[in-house]
Amino acid sequence: MNPQSIAISLDLINRHYQEPNRNRYESRYFWEELYRLIAASGFSAIEIPYEPVWQFGGRSGVPFNRYCVTTKYGDAAKYRAVLEASGISRVSGVTFDPNLFMRNANLDFYFGATGHFAKEAIAHAADLGAGYFAISPSPFYGRVAQYHPDIAGNMDSFAARSLSLLNELAVIAKERGVDLVLRNEYWSLFGGERIVSLADALPDTVKLDVDTANLFVAGIPAAAFLEAQIDRIGCVHLTDTDFVDTQDIWKTPNPEFPCDRATQVFRDPGTGSVDLVGISALLDRLGYRGAVTCSARQTRDPFRALLRTRLLIDQFQK
Repeated sequence: MNPQSIAISLDLINRHYQEPNRNRYESRYFWEELYRLIAASGFSAIEIPYEPVWQFGGRSGVPFNRYCVTTKYGDAAKYRAVLEASGISRVSGVTFDPNLFMRNANLDFYFGATGHFAKEAIAHAADLGAGYFAISPSPFYGRVAQYHPDIAGNMDSFAARSLSLLNELAVIAKERGVDLVLRNEYWSLFGGERIVSLADALPDTVKLDVDTANLFVAGIPAAAFLEAQIDRIGCVHLTDTDFVDTQDIWKTPNPEFPCDRATQVFRDPGTGSVDLVGISALLDRLGYRGAVTCSARQTRDPFRALLRTRLLIDQFQK
């Protein structure tokens, strides 16, 4: 694995539970300094989470949606030029999470809003030159169950509507030259091995996005999963965790932050129990040449997380 090809996800910045405060977070200077620090940490590619909610439009430098990029930079090409000048040569991918739209009992609203903003995000990914668009195929199981307590008995209907939407998105992504990949999340309605069955029902252009921490929490041996699915993997997210779900936390409304303990699911890469060095070596042996992205989505200190991730990647070559 070429360490220079590994991207870092901007999900390491989250104003909800870490610095910076809102004023700094929404300021263009914060992000443009961050890009230079990312490059100084040895990364030349970034992944961008797509957040449909507009920040304070006239001032926001948050690059997480099309509106903010256009407002602050004029268009995606000018934003890419700023990245290039900061040492970031490419945007590897864009991620999309539909949890925001599971907010009531109206499934027409959920699927309508998810489809609308996912299409917008795919177009944004294409404008940024991203190689993949990674979508969570469902909200948290517990989030769905809050508004649809009968979901266990209506999975076939929900799955059918999800397949219809994903098929539509797959066509659009192919037309725009972006790979659509399905995120494997243990808290999803399609968690664990169920993600494979979902992919089986979709066009061959749709690939799997393998998240190593999610495999760990779901109790799926990473080596066996990678070996079995290597030909259909479109992206690997190197994530870390120590979490073991012994109390069905995956069924709760906010499973990333278990409500009954002072913990969280994800750890900075290299500080948990996932054998990321071994997984890297296995990917090399299997001849994998697709996208690899490091994610520190729950870090309390993004700048320390950058260095921790670089220390981990340095071990890959050894």
